[in-house]
Amino acid sequence: MTYYTVCPDCGYKLLKASDGSNIEIYCPKCKAKLIVEIKDGKILIQKILAGKT
Repeated sequence: MTYYTVCPDCGYKLLKASDGSNIEIYCPKCKAKLIVEIKDGKILIQKILAGKT
């Protein structure tokens, strides 16, 4: 099965992927860095926050 993923911040359609995918991507619209995991039919989207040093 193919799943579509959208950015949780701006709603931009990012990609389509299948079960077992593990993807790191930048949203081209809002520049958020995201990790997308699809496992057992569940989609997990994590936003990576840039730390200031």
